[in-house]
Amino acid sequence: MRRRLKLNADYGQYRWVVSLLAVAVVLPTVCLLWFMNEAIDNERFVIRQKLVLLHNDQLEKARRKADDEWARRCRRLENDEAHPYRLLAEIVAQGACDALLMYDPSGRRLYPVSSSEADRASNSSEVLADAWQLEFVDRDYAGAAALYEQHALSASGYRRRLAEWVGKNPPLDDRGLLDALIGQARCLAKLDRIGEALAVCRQVAFSALADGTDTGILSRIANARLLMLTWMQDRAQYDDLFEPTFSRLLEMLYQPNQAGVSLPADQNLFLARKAMDLASQSPRLRSRRLLIGGTPLAKRVEFEERSLALAERFGTMADLETWKPDQLHPMKMGDAISYGLVNKSGRTVSLAMLSDQTVRAALNEFIGVFPNDYVECRILDEEGQLVMGPAEFPAEPFAAGPVGAYFPNWKIELFFKEGDVLDRAAGQRIAVYTWTGTLVILLILICGAVAARSIGKQVKLNRLKNDFIATVTHELKTPLASMRVLVDTLLEGHYRDQQQVTDYLQLISKENGRLSRLIDNFLTFSRMERNKQAFQMRPTPPAVIAHNAAEAVRTKFDRPNCHFETDIPEGLPDVMADPDAMVTVLVNLLDNAYKYSRDDKHIALCVTSENQSVRFAVSDNGVGIPRRALGRIFKRFYQADRTLSRRAEGCGLGLSIARFIVDAHAGAIRVESRPGQGSTFTVTLPAKT
Repeated sequence: MRRRLKLNADYGQYRWVVSLLAVAVVLPTVCLLWFMNEAIDNERFVIRQKLVLLHNDQLEKARRKADDEWARRCRRLENDEAHPYRLLAEIVAQGACDALLMYDPSGRRLYPVSSSEADRASNSSEVLADAWQLEFVDRDYAGAAALYEQHALSASGYRRRLAEWVGKNPPLDDRGLLDALIGQARCLAKLDRIGEALAVCRQVAFSALADGTDTGILSRIANARLLMLTWMQDRAQYDDLFEPTFSRLLEMLYQPNQAGVSLPADQNLFLARKAMDLASQSPRLRSRRLLIGGTPLAKRVEFEERSLALAERFGTMADLETWKPDQLHPMKMGDAISYGLVNKSGRTVSLAMLSDQTVRAALNEFIGVFPNDYVECRILDEEGQLVMGPAEFPAEPFAAGPVGAYFPNWKIELFFKEGDVLDRAAGQRIAVYTWTGTLVILLILICGAVAARSIGKQVKLNRLKNDFIATVTHELKTPLASMRVLVDTLLEGHYRDQQQVTDYLQLISKENGRLSRLIDNFLTFSRMERNKQAFQMRPTPPAVIAHNAAEAVRTKFDRPNCHFETDIPEGLPDVMADPDAMVTVLVNLLDNAYKYSRDDKHIALCVTSENQSVRFAVSDNGVGIPRRALGRIFKRFYQADRTLSRRAEGCGLGLSIARFIVDAHAGAIRVESRPGQGSTFTVTLPAKT
């Protein structure tokens, strides 16, 4: 309570200065902040309007650019003259779409066409039924091979002797002839007669019929080439034939022959997958790039798979009659969101499927007209689904508009990004306002801080002076009063004998020594405050310092209840120190150990050397120091237990003086203590090198 009243009294002395300082700092700062806020708000409004006009103009340019780009994309789908696969080579290479359906004006699908749609009936199933029975049911591969060969020879002979042929069954057509040869080769391979099987199968694989117009024949020739590759895959003796056969197989995939006929889509897909498997498994083909018309085969396979899935979804062209040409329409393909684009030309009607990734990639150029770091945009389709851009924004868009004629009811929205968007857009003018205001405010705050620090320092100095005067008065008054009482007693003759006189004189000497130490501490403290403490540094043996300190307290420690031990070895390295100052440090530590130990005192002074340093350790079995006080015991006038300190004498300057001296010697002082078990103070000084 007394301390709080003293602080209030100190503050009252400077209340008018503090009030004036607060007004001088706060009022100009508030006025300047208001002015800056108004100026920046006005600047933001102007810049916002300019940005809106600028981006509206950019949106219009982007719409025209998007219309031109999508007009070119739609023209790529027109196929008035080219074969579908020739058109697909360009579409797949350019990534114009992810899948495609093509119809003629009558509604017949031109692409993709499956085997069931392209293959016409053949008489091979009736003529070769007996051979199939032997191969697949009876597993008589030798008999089946001979019967297949007989049917093939009969068909070949019939073509040579058409006028002489007489029989019950009609002759095999070209498809049947190829089936018979493939069946014969298949049975020979099952008999492990690979050489004969390849010779027979080669007649089909390299037949001149590959340039014909029959898709069924093309499928059989492609299957024959695949069979040959399968048989030759792990047989090194056929290396010369393996790679040419593989190349001939690739030539048939996803491209028409000389007659403009190609394999059905599902057949292409099957053969392409087998070709990729062979290439991955065969060391001879592993380094070979599988390209079809300059496009990776895997990319063509993915396109064909998606096109077949699209054909299952839209079975006939009637499903597209409600779609507006050249406009994107959302559609579901499984769990994914895709978009359909219908294009009509003179001879074809096309449906292109575009995934959301493809649409986003195509719209990247559209988004690219906003190349800045303070505007974000997003695009929504006609159903409000997010096509690209962040899902949520904390504010309304500052500009919005349609994407283009090819994107009905699609919308693009522009947002300012979070942060100082308008401040950055305002540029130098807002920067001038901000920096000018900031500098002025900082100047005001610095001046205020300097003034407040000066006032606070003055208040603290005044309080410190008062505390110092009160402490000095109290500490000096106690020994003086004791000596006065003892001297008066002796002068008045109130003593029993000479022994009592001697005791009184010893007490007077003790109080005089205590008074001398107090005066020395106060003088040292005064010099510390004025930074005028000077030390005479010279090489000094640590043992000399320790012995001098022990001798200084020897008389006080030579009592029955005090056990004082020293461990001061010889040969320790010298230290650069002021011997008298370091003796003062150790005497203060030893004196504290004595004062704060109880009746049975055990005090030790130990000197050691380690790691190019010398350590002086003073330990006791006293009351110890609480953990909360360990960090403050070296502060001036601090006393961990004021009740105990009053009993033990002192004013809280000894440890602060000790630390000041040790710091001046480039050393360190630390304490380890446990309440009730004693304390150990360690002073470390660097050894002289």
